[in-house]
Amino acid sequence: MIDPYELHAQQVQLNFKNADVKEVITSLSDHYGYEFVFDGNLLKSAHPISVNLKLSSVEDALSILFKDQPFGYRLENKRIILYRKAVSTISQLVRGKVIDSLGNTIPGVSIHNLQDDSQTMSSGDGDFELNVASSDIQLSFRHVSFNEKVMHFSPEQIARPVRVMLSAKESMLNEIMITGYQRISKERSPGAYTGISNDQLNKQINTDLTSALEGQVAGLTYIKNPTRSGADSPILRGIGTYSSQVTTNPLIVVDDLPTEFTLNDINPYDVESVTVLKDATAASIYGARAANGVIVVTTKKGKGQGVSVNFNVDQFITQKPDISKMHYARTSDLIDYEIDVYKKELSRYANSESLFNYYGKLGSGSLKYYSPLYDLFRKESIGAISQQEREATINSWRSNDYIKEFTDNVWQNETRQRYNASIPQNSTKSNTFVSFNYDKGKGQVVNEKNEKFNLYLKSGFNLTKWLSATVGLNGTYTVNKETDGVYNNVFLQPRYARIKDEGGNLVYTPYVELPSSVGPGSAINGETAEQIAANGNLKSTSFNVLEALGEGIESNKSLGLRAFTSLRANIYKGLSFQTQFSYELGQAARESFYDEDSYMMRVASNAMVSYNDATGIYTKNLPAGGRYYQFESKRYSYTFRNQFNYDNTFGQYGQHQLTALAGFEMRQSHVPRSIEQLLLGYNPVTLTSTTIDWATLSKTGITSYVYGGNNRLSDLNGGAQTETLHRYTSLYANAGYTYNNRFNLTGSIRVDQADLFGVDPKFKYRPLWSVGAGWNVSNEGFMKNEDWLNSLKLRATYGITGNVDQASSSYGTATWKSDKLFPYLQYLEQRSLPNPMLRWEKTTTTNLGMDFSIFDNRLSASIDAYNRYSSDLLINSVLDPTVGASSRVINNGALRNKGIEFNINGVWLKKKDFTASTQLVFSFNKNKVEKVNGLTSTAQSYVGSPSNYFFEGSSYNSIMAFRYGGMVNGYPYFLDQNGESNVVFDENGTPTSIKEITSPEALVNMGTLFPKYTGSINQRLRYKAFDLSAMFVFSGGHKLRKDAIDLASDKLTNAGLVNRWAEGADNDYPRLLVDYPDKLRTDASKLSTLWRNSDKQIVSADYMKLRNVAVGYQLPKQLAQKAGMQNVKLTLQVNNLWTWTAAGDDIDPEAYSLNSGTRNLPLAKSFLMGLSLTF
Repeated sequence: MIDPYELHAQQVQLNFKNADVKEVITSLSDHYGYEFVFDGNLLKSAHPISVNLKLSSVEDALSILFKDQPFGYRLENKRIILYRKAVSTISQLVRGKVIDSLGNTIPGVSIHNLQDDSQTMSSGDGDFELNVASSDIQLSFRHVSFNEKVMHFSPEQIARPVRVMLSAKESMLNEIMITGYQRISKERSPGAYTGISNDQLNKQINTDLTSALEGQVAGLTYIKNPTRSGADSPILRGIGTYSSQVTTNPLIVVDDLPTEFTLNDINPYDVESVTVLKDATAASIYGARAANGVIVVTTKKGKGQGVSVNFNVDQFITQKPDISKMHYARTSDLIDYEIDVYKKELSRYANSESLFNYYGKLGSGSLKYYSPLYDLFRKESIGAISQQEREATINSWRSNDYIKEFTDNVWQNETRQRYNASIPQNSTKSNTFVSFNYDKGKGQVVNEKNEKFNLYLKSGFNLTKWLSATVGLNGTYTVNKETDGVYNNVFLQPRYARIKDEGGNLVYTPYVELPSSVGPGSAINGETAEQIAANGNLKSTSFNVLEALGEGIESNKSLGLRAFTSLRANIYKGLSFQTQFSYELGQAARESFYDEDSYMMRVASNAMVSYNDATGIYTKNLPAGGRYYQFESKRYSYTFRNQFNYDNTFGQYGQHQLTALAGFEMRQSHVPRSIEQLLLGYNPVTLTSTTIDWATLSKTGITSYVYGGNNRLSDLNGGAQTETLHRYTSLYANAGYTYNNRFNLTGSIRVDQADLFGVDPKFKYRPLWSVGAGWNVSNEGFMKNEDWLNSLKLRATYGITGNVDQASSSYGTATWKSDKLFPYLQYLEQRSLPNPMLRWEKTTTTNLGMDFSIFDNRLSASIDAYNRYSSDLLINSVLDPTVGASSRVINNGALRNKGIEFNINGVWLKKKDFTASTQLVFSFNKNKVEKVNGLTSTAQSYVGSPSNYFFEGSSYNSIMAFRYGGMVNGYPYFLDQNGESNVVFDENGTPTSIKEITSPEALVNMGTLFPKYTGSINQRLRYKAFDLSAMFVFSGGHKLRKDAIDLASDKLTNAGLVNRWAEGADNDYPRLLVDYPDKLRTDASKLSTLWRNSDKQIVSADYMKLRNVAVGYQLPKQLAQKAGMQNVKLTLQVNNLWTWTAAGDDIDPEAYSLNSGTRNLPLAKSFLMGLSLTF
């Protein structure tokens, strides 16, 4: 034994007698602090050790203690590696593949022969080759993210390729970068990227792949669609374009090839991992479509051994939105306000008859809507009801609440059920992954339904030792049933209206302020409604929203197919050739049918009734029957790629590693002409329609008996048809060199040719390229004794990527127009002038990064700082009029984005059955308009359209505001560019002059509409079979405009109307239109525009949300196996549980139009439950 009390002059007393080698190793490890690495079988033939002497160094101790043992040793850093001594010098080649526990290959694994210190490294496909002695072979497999493994092989075992499985460390950085062109270890890549593993994607239940990525990637920001009428928009490292025709979304790559699929088209259960490529070195290989970054999705394949079956069932329930957060005025307050408006309006006329004549009569040609409350006053004025009846009716209305009835009867909790079954299969010759996903649900509005089917098949075949192939098919089919959107409006009728009575019967109103959305016919008023109801030649205009919601339901169907195949041939020692092909097809169909008795068709039918005064005959120009509309579109695309790959390790000790690839790619996208048809007089039973006189009804029109004037039908057949075809050809190359696992150099180049680019060779052949360098500091010799540091890497990259505007052309374009009704009228209409210098938008990115892992990988982080300069941006620029146009979209702008990103992972508590970990994701981005030569306009354009009008030196999408000066007698005033008031007051505080402010110089830049910083905090606690996770998301540094009340409208619903200005009142709330003197009513719109868009209304848009909380329970394996299953997991989850906003006042920036200051329905809580079974 080693006795610490026998230490003299740093010598160690070694005293062993017939000691077992394991006992000796333990003692040496305890004293000298070295870690021993060996195969347990190695010690079975070891001799007992007997020794009694004093030694100072570990080297001396090992030389004596392990003398004549059947194994040798080698010191490496603070490790002592034991290996079996060779008994033969016959050399033999060991071939194999290194994989993880899920079957994924691991590139960049160091393989050491423990006998002679020769070494190599696994390639991008996890393959390795190493010459060894042919008797007993001991190999050590090391990787920064996996536990080291020492394996012993017999000559018989290495006669065929071996498979080595490494287990991942408990906490690690995502170490394998999948670019779509190659797989490479992060140790060898200086690029900035974030990898999300299958475990990270599925730690909670995700509605789709978009939501699965939220909070996982620093720099990836989701711009929520405030009305939720479309998908959220992912933005990576800020917006880098001015053009709405240039996408701001990252390029999506699935299984190595670009796709037209969106993230929401991809079944999350089919995804194995996602890699987000951020900087030029990572993304430039994709050329002129990679300026916004690249999201690489890798789908699953068959793993393990044999066949297994996975089944998932998920249930989603989303509550109705909380309508109280919309801050609508109460029914009684709205009634009082509307009475004031009526009285004020009546005061401007001689009598009530004159007032209601203003709103028009049947056939007058100037029909206008007035409310049911106005109609009560009309009836009172003509003696139809008494004053007492009118007052009693109004008082009864005060207890009504149309909004509550609407939310109770029209809205419903959204429900969704998702079923997913997958069958992975794997063998030495092939692997297959098959999945089927069925998703169905009900929308927020009654009668809205949706279904989605997803089928995925992917098979890989090892045809020979050197040849492998992959084939696959992915298909999605969706069916959505949607109601007419005009009915989903809580103010479709006044708040004092009813939908149902106390007995649950439908309540019909004689008329509503709702024009026909399928033809001519606008709103009417109470007197006109009575006349229509009394005329047997016209159709009733009565309305009930619940009945109407069953009319004109639109069916949207879409089909997406993606077929792909690849063939890979290993040619010679790290050299391989791969050919890949994918073909995509997309189809979309939309159809709707309005029955002839539907509200919309009744209104349209009335509008198309004409009357002959001489004969007294009514003519119904719209045929009896319904209206059927159909629209179909298709798209096709393919990608064909051929690529040579080289990945090899050479040098006596494998200190040189080289990866390279070169390839050729062709792409085509084709969108043929769409098909659109409109049938009137349609009978859905007989499938027949009526031929009508389109020439008269759509061109000449008829004089409407109800509306007067000239009414016409819209003819779909007169529109222009378009067809687009784009072709791309690309040459590219990429190379990376690593020296001694310490220094990395990379470079890439790509030349894109496309029909979109200009004909000038200077621009047509301009390459996109990148360079990068990395230093693995932790692999340096001077870091060997730093046990607390597991890895440290410094990175630097520089490169150029591009973006394409597919709506522009280098050639002059024109539209050939031909009217179906008058075929002889054919002509060309010029759409754009030629632009021979048209080129892609260019983004130059500099990125500096650092990755580290410390304390046995308990704390790890990636930190990046970047500078993105986007130039040659397309913008509508001023031209010399002598060229034939005053403006043209050309490459003439520049924009800069600077930022910093953190992704920090920490395991801060780890016990036997309990683990607590935290992930912090943070990004900061600031952009600046560097160059703009766009069209100039008035101040209101800069305020209302910040993405089209902006100033050099400011942030893109700045929120501009007028300067508020103060308020006099309820009239706000504002300061112009000279600091002078735009309102002149008399001695009584009444404006005598109100002028508009039009100069952009009068505006104040209040900040940006785009968040400067975003991030998330992911907390995870695991105790035995339980798993608790919570994700907070936050965003800030940007501004929003409050939903200030409109001072120029008498139709208000905002609760703020009760605080309006009053004579003698002490408040700073302005006058509403009803409070303006008649002579100033026309000026109210000027002050209203300035008031709503002034700096007084700007507040912070910062927020933090508890996006989700999930609790999972994993059934113990013994119990699962008794039930005939391998795995059982139950998950319960709540989304959008808590919200804090700096703006307050129930404003949710994610459900808010920041620039216009418009509230939308807030995000509601969702409750999710998932069950996962594996057989």
